Amino acid sequence: MLVILQIMEKHYFYALLLCFFSGITLCQLIVYFIVIVLKYNKYQFQRVFAATLLMLAVGFLDNFIMLACRNISNAEYINTLLLLYDYLVIGCFMIFAITLVHPNRYKTKQLLLIELPYLTAFILYATTPIPAIYPAVQIYTIATSTILAIWLLLSIKKHNRMLTGNSTGGSTFEYPNLRWSATLVVLMYAVQLIWAIESLSQKDWFTSSNYERNLVFDTIWCLITIIYIYIIYKRIIQQQVTSFQTQEKSEQENTERLSQSSDLYYKILTNTDIDKNIRENKYYLDEILTLQKLATLLGTNRQYLSNYINREKQKTFYEYINEFRLEEAKSLLDGYDVKHPYSMEEISSLAGFNSYSTFLRSFVKKYGISPSKYLKNKNSSA
Repeated sequence: MLVILQIMEKHYFYALLLCFFSGITLCQLIVYFIVIVLKYNKYQFQRVFAATLLMLAVGFLDNFIMLACRNISNAEYINTLLLLYDYLVIGCFMIFAITLVHPNRYKTKQLLLIELPYLTAFILYATTPIPAIYPAVQIYTIATSTILAIWLLLSIKKHNRMLTGNSTGGSTFEYPNLRWSATLVVLMYAVQLIWAIESLSQKDWFTSSNYERNLVFDTIWCLITIIYIYIIYKRIIQQQVTSFQTQEKSEQENTERLSQSSDLYYKILTNTDIDKNIRENKYYLDEILTLQKLATLLGTNRQYLSNYINREKQKTFYEYINEFRLEEAKSLLDGYDVKHPYSMEEISSLAGFNSYSTFLRSFVKKYGISPSKYLKNKNSSA
């Protein structure tokens, strides 16, 4: 510590302040790392967060190294190399964010690919210190972080919409983690963006005459890290994914029960003369008839009726209803009164079709002849 103070000359107060808060931050990170490894390592995102904390803790040794190496000849090279290491830590935060929003979805090998560009840049600069490497990594990080944040926020929105659509009563209380996950993603993105911008000034940490500014900024950064790491840590040790898995299991059980009920009700429907009911009540004359509306009229369930039509009749709903409409249209043509004639469009509408082109196409497909030709042949044979 005395060596550092001597090196910093008149800036020793700010150097001491930076060393003090860097030490506190470093201890905080190590303690959190140990606690998570020993007690909260059940989920993948917790283990990834622990690794991220360790990487970040090593990164906070940078402040001590930079202070000690201020006057050596290759100080700028060391500084850039340390900053590139910090980008490796940002890659860890990206991996952590993915595992937080998508627990156990990706294998470790897949996630480690995120670190590959940063590791490549670090090794490349360590062996061939090309100045363009550092700004390229900065641009890549800002772009990647932005895309990742947008994707994760959309994923969270999708999860919330799914849970809202499939949950009832107070069940949303069972999924509090999805609500704050978005906050954490935004927080981590904001911190990474601020650090990436701030690192532009840190690039000239050794050559700038304004050492006090850099020392103060780094001290403030320690305070920011202490706060946001504490927030993430508190949430991570409380994070649970069992409720979501339970919901999935419950949905699967409900689906199986519905399938069994559907099979039972299907047997009941097959023993009921649905065709006769539809013909007698002429439900098909409704031009805007839907599956749900017909199910309500028949006093049954939409899914049950759909299963009946698909499995028993081997038709879609509209093919099934159009069969009745074609019968009605043929009946109108068979009873055609030349004294009070209808146009083909009127017959189409009277039969329940809401489109003449659909009527014409369906009639030709079923009877092999157009409605007008059918009427002409009938009149000529009469």
